[in-house]
Order: sequence, then C-alpha cells, then structure tokens
Amino acid sequence: MDRDFQYGASRLERLSVAESITSTAFDSRSQDDPGTPRVSYVLPASPITKTAPDGVEFSDGEAQTIPELPQNGALRAGDVPNLYSRRYIGLLVQYAAIGLIYGALPRTVYPFLNNYLHMNGYQTLSARVLLSMPWSIKVFIGMLSDCFPICGSRRRAYMVLGWLACSAMLLVLVVRSQGPPFYVDRSLRGQDLSSLSKDELVGRIFWAAPEEGATYIVFMMLASCGYMLADVASDGLVVEFAQREPEAERGNIQSTIYLVRSVFMIFAALLVGFGLNGVDYGGSFSWSLNMSQLLLICAILSLGAIPTALWLLHEPAVAPEDTRSVRAYIAQLWILFQNCAMLQIMAYRFFSGIFEGFTVTAGDPIQRYWAHVHPLNESLFSVLGLCVFSAALYGTKRYGLQWNWRNVIAGTLVIVLCIDAVVASLTIWNVVRSQWFWLGTPILEELPAAVNFLVSTFVVVEMAEQGNEAAVYGLLTTISNLASPFASCLSKNVNARFDVSVDDIISDSTHVRWQVTWTFLIAYVMKLFSLTWLVLLPRQKRETQELKQRAGHSRLGGCLALGIGAFALIWSITTNLMSIFPATACLAVAGGSGC
Repeated sequence: MDRDFQYGASRLERLSVAESITSTAFDSRSQDDPGTPRVSYVLPASPITKTAPDGVEFSDGEAQTIPELPQNGALRAGDVPNLYSRRYIGLLVQYAAIGLIYGALPRTVYPFLNNYLHMNGYQTLSARVLLSMPWSIKVFIGMLSDCFPICGSRRRAYMVLGWLACSAMLLVLVVRSQGPPFYVDRSLRGQDLSSLSKDELVGRIFWAAPEEGATYIVFMMLASCGYMLADVASDGLVVEFAQREPEAERGNIQSTIYLVRSVFMIFAALLVGFGLNGVDYGGSFSWSLNMSQLLLICAILSLGAIPTALWLLHEPAVAPEDTRSVRAYIAQLWILFQNCAMLQIMAYRFFSGIFEGFTVTAGDPIQRYWAHVHPLNESLFSVLGLCVFSAALYGTKRYGLQWNWRNVIAGTLVIVLCIDAVVASLTIWNVVRSQWFWLGTPILEELPAAVNFLVSTFVVVEMAEQGNEAAVYGLLTTISNLASPFASCLSKNVNARFDVSVDDIISDSTHVRWQVTWTFLIAYVMKLFSLTWLVLLPRQKRETQELKQRAGHSRLGGCLALGIGAFALIWSITTNLMSIFPATACLAVAGGSGC
C-alpha cells in the first residue's frame, strides 16, 4: 500500500557546524512549556543480566523499567496527543509531504517511461517496483532512528536528513538534459513499425529513448530512499502516540495520518495528470510540463516539510543515559523476532502479499494500445481511486475499528476480482474497449487495499515494544513490502513465457489475445490463493495481544525468516535492476524473452 526527495549535502554540513542552534531547534520544550515528562523505558540502575528465551544475554548497566499501564487498555502511559495542535501538527505535515511525493513520482511511469520513452511493459513494471523498493528497507532505517539520536532527537533529525537527501536526488535529474521522445514523428505512434523500412524511419524514431529511462529510475529510487528516511522517523512517533490510545479507540491516530497522506496524493495525481498530458506523453494537450519541471516542483514541495519538523512537532529530547547500546537493542529486537506471534504475522504478510501481488506485465501496453487511455484521464481516475481509498480509511476509522479483519479482507478481495475479470475479458476480446470502462475497476480495488493497509498498521502497534517502535514498524512493513517486488519478479518470469510484449499487443491477433487471457487467469488464481494465509492473521486487536503473550520463541523460525527475507530482498533488487538496463533486460530472469 509506494516518491523522490533530495536535499543538498551542504545544508547537512551547516547543521553539524551550528550544533548549538540545531540542538535548540530539535528540543521543542521551551522554558515556559516543559512538556509532558518522558516515561523512559530504559532507566539507569544497578547492572543486571537478563536471559532471553533463546539464551541471549545482555548486561549493560541498564534496567528495564516497565511503567504501570492505564486500565483502559492502552499499551503505553501518557496522554493521547492532539494532532491538530501546534505541538503536533508538524506530524500531519510530514505525511502530507510524503503523500505529495509518493503520489507524484510513481505516476510518471505511464506518461513518461511508457509513452514518452516507449519502455517495455516488464520494464515499466520493474520501474514501479524499484521506485517502491526503499519501502523494503524500512527496518534498517528504523534501527538507525531508534539507536542513534542526533542532537537528542531520534525522529525529527532524521526527517530533516531524509528530505534533504530526497531533494538532492531530484535536483540531479532537474539539471539533466531531457532527450527527445521515442516517436519523433507523432503520426507513427501506435503503428506497427515492422511494416516500415529502416530508411522510412530515419529521423522519425529515436531508438535510444528507452535507454534513457534507466537513469531516471535509479535517481528517483535514490530520492525515494531519502523521503523514506523521513517516513520511518514519522512512523516511529506514530507508534508511540498510538500506543497511548485506549483499546476502544486505538487505530484512530493511524487512520488520521494515512487519511492525510492519501488526500495529498490526490493533489499529486492532479499535478501529474494535467502537467504531463501533452501529445508526446500520450495525452491531448497542446502544452505540457517536461519531466525536469515536474521534478523541480516535487523538490520544492519536499523542502517545505523541514521547517514544520523543526518547529511544529514536539519530541522529548533523548538524554545520553536513556540511550541503549546497539548490542542491547539488537538483543531485544532478536528476542521479539523469534516470538512465534511475530513470526506468524510476518509469514501472513509475506506469503499472502506474494500471491495477492501477482500481476500481468502487459497492463501498461493494454492500457495504451487497447483501452486508449489518456494520461489525464488516468490521473483523474487515480484521483477518484484515492477518494475511494480515503473514504475507506475514514469509514474504517469511524465504524470499523472493531471489525473482523479476516472477513473484511476476504470479502472485499473476492468482490473486486469478480468485477475485474469481467472488465479484463471484455477489453481483451474487443467487446468493449473504452478507457472509461478500463479505468473504473482500479477504483474498486482501492477498497480492499485500504482495509488491508490499515489492518497491517493496526497489527504493528499491537506488536511493537517501547524503545524499538520504528524498527518493529519497519520490520513488519519491510516484510510486507518485500512481497510486492518478489511478486513482481515472479510475475515477470511467468509472463515472459507468453507473447505479451508491446509489439504483440499492437498486433492484436487472436493468438495474442489468448496469451493475455492466460496471464490474467493465472493472476486471478494466485490472488484467490492468497486468502488461504488468512488463518495466520488474528481477528482483532485483543486476539493479537493474547497471541503475543502466550506465544513461545523459536530460534529456527527467526533464522528462517531472516534468510527468506534477505533472499527476497537481494533477488528482487537484482532482477528488477537488470530489467531496466539494455544489456541485461533481455535475460529471462529479468523478465525478458531471452538473449
């Protein structure tokens, strides 16, 4: 449920030079506003040695003091913050900025990479995966944020660093010269070029255009790493705040911040939809922004999140004596990682995500050459989809905090698949080929996406412990996010056995239609099979807590989970990178037809 921000390194150097100024900015407690005293999870005490269930021992002269919890079912002591107050409004601004960038960059794939540069379907699929790949390393960023405070700040300092890095990468692409489109002669768009001789195509086709896409993809992926740093730091604060909520209300804070993010993704979709709707981008406008101008807007917008992180977001400073050693932190995280309840949740999120994320690589070419979708209309329908997503978030926040998670996920998925099958079959076999018909289905798919997404965040809050909020949030979301690129890799390898390339879609023969039909049928079967993993998902918050308390520990399970996760991450990054470079894109493992 995923984009590019970068900031200049010189700004970071100034932060280190002006340490006293930065320390003051990061300590949001003033003399007349001391703030709520921090209930520390790790307090200085006499040295003790604690033996973990798996035999791990750690002794750091620190004692773990578990504060007395309220009687209302809250998981952490403290007042529930008002996110609309001056002390916390900066957190909502962080998610608004994330929504703007995350909503804009992935939406450039269709008009720019697919239409302007004429990249293949499996390459644009890889581009989407790579742009969301930083979401798969959230656990490592979370560990960094938890363990290494900067000037007494575990969260806001990393927000600033993240936005700086993101903006810097975007600006690299801004100053880079944008090449001509693949179709220099626009009248050739959508035609079968094999029927024309090479002499007829001289000066009318820019054959090197698809190769330009690799540079854009790599730098936008690096920019995504930057804003991901800010996102993980924000997630850490969200977990801390959400655990203060009573059981009956817990989930309200998460629903609010993700509602804000999805609303601002709507504005991003409108920006891309109207900005990249020129003829060269597959649209109908006589004018359009170029890619450099769009990325410049994204870089400027991302900079606006920095002041709010510094002065409109309260985070109690972390004293040196409150900071655990990395060894103690890793030991506690490893104990949690071996918890059978944690392993069960991770297994559900990974394996169900693989099957549910299985897709077809011909989606973009079908959208362009069979459904004749204009970029503007795609963006407008994306806006409608985000509205549905936002409405689903609000509905869950208002009415669904006590819903049975299994029933909701299963019901929404089955209904959406039935509708999607009708739309896909009518489009493939040329019964109804309308962009309005084709674009309508993704709107409905936002319903299960929103519910599944919120359920995943609810589970994180129940499983996280004090002191490792960002890492646990990152761990569970990393496992879930790893499933998506892994599923995409499997999809490309399966679809590579079928004739569903761009040229095949343009030919539109009966043979190609059958080939596309089989890829859709395989995808539907895989998605339905994802429901078999629902037995691993608890039904509600209380059941999650009970599962966590009575679960044992398994060193073998922890090792297997680490091994599978590491393999999935390395394999996904490698194969998706291979897909975007000309020398390796033809390999079968990268989704090509073979070199």
